[in-house]
Amino acid sequence: MKKIVLIKKQTFANYLNERAFTLVEMLFAFSIFTIIIFFISPLFEIMLQQNDLQKRQQAMEWDVFCSQIKKEIRMSSKAQLVGASLVLTEDAGTIDYEQYGNVLRRRVNSTGHEVLLQNVSEVNFSLMPNTVRVTVKDLNRRDYIVNIYSFLDWNGAQ
Repeated sequence: MKKIVLIKKQTFANYLNERAFTLVEMLFAFSIFTIIIFFISPLFEIMLQQNDLQKRQQAMEWDVFCSQIKKEIRMSSKAQLVGASLVLTEDAGTIDYEQYGNVLRRRVNSTGHEVLLQNVSEVNFSLMPNTVRVTVKDLNRRDYIVNIYSFLDWNGAQ
């Protein structure tokens, strides 16, 4: 008896199934890509809004700082510059304003560490007759200037 060997020939349907698998794979990859793109666009918008929020926060910090230092200068009996810091003398003691790293800090009787302004690159204090001028430059190179007048005569107190 003779053996008949049947060789199964690859059909056209098998060939189509292999190609269809790559098409499904491509559609799946494309859908993942479109989902990623869909979620990235709001992220860019959030990042741009964050920059604007930081500018507004810096302006609010400056306003609060100006209010506080105006009150303390008007209540002080003496103001003097010691190195790069401003020292105010009150009945209760001394208040120091100085730059510490990239912040402007306040210290009472040379103790404590109260941060008043953040992201500061340069702080300058200058004394004029009964007036203190504070000039602050932030990390974005924006200048802030305030002149604060005292009702007391510091020249007589010194």
